[in-house]
Amino acid sequence: MFIYKNTFDNVKTINCNFPVEDQFYVLENEAIIADGITRDPVGIRDFSNHTFQEFLDKYPRPSGAELAAKEIVNTFSKINGSLKDKLIKCNESVKKLNDCYIGKCDYLENDYYGAVASCIHIEDNVLDYAYICDCGLIVYDKDGNVKFQTGDDKEIYSDPYINQIGIPWNLPEARVIVRRDYRNNPDNIKDGKIVSYGALTGEESAIKFIRCGRLKISAGDIIVLYSDGFTNFLYDDEFISHLLNFNEEQFEKYVDEKQVSDSDKYGKEKTLVLFKN
Repeated sequence: MFIYKNTFDNVKTINCNFPVEDQFYVLENEAIIADGITRDPVGIRDFSNHTFQEFLDKYPRPSGAELAAKEIVNTFSKINGSLKDKLIKCNESVKKLNDCYIGKCDYLENDYYGAVASCIHIEDNVLDYAYICDCGLIVYDKDGNVKFQTGDDKEIYSDPYINQIGIPWNLPEARVIVRRDYRNNPDNIKDGKIVSYGALTGEESAIKFIRCGRLKISAGDIIVLYSDGFTNFLYDDEFISHLLNFNEEQFEKYVDEKQVSDSDKYGKEKTLVLFKN
């Protein structure tokens, strides 16, 4: 049964007309979250000598990340099929978006529009899921113990190698390397394994990075679909307690207080969709 859905602001961008780059679509037994991939600011290649305020002032509006996330949830809402088939169609829709707005991709200001996503369908105590990258799914039992959680391919496979590049993210060379070589690149093989992560950018290779599965769920199980801004909350005892004894007003107050207390850890834009079996 569907319980709750919400997107919480990035606390560092409140009151600055910053685009909402998380989007969701929810039915009683089905949902998708799409988290748009942050864009480079317009006209700034080297971030080193620019303030965060300058980054915000130069951030594209409308944002390609917002457009891609909206396109994904809109496509998902209109088609039938398996969850993987739906994400494939979503990826095709993003390609059409990029064909309209992006000429030659430079992996910087003119990078592909894109988003990561996670989706579920629940029927007869069976939960089907599909996801790409760090939008995820976590299932708690009736006592708050974690029964299942999807992985984060970027953290697991890519980040250990990205961290060895040795070039700061502020510099355009680093962003090009990551987006060109470590995103949707199944040929990037190191130590005998693919070390790329996926994103729905319209590239056909993105399909290889869609993960799918099915699991049995029990009475009282709590199912949470989330974007990566909620990652640091998921094993917090107070967070789990709020899920077990859910009250919308108290939950939102708790999240808001956590964001203010440590904005670097908890303050990113984040989306959560909650179901209870």
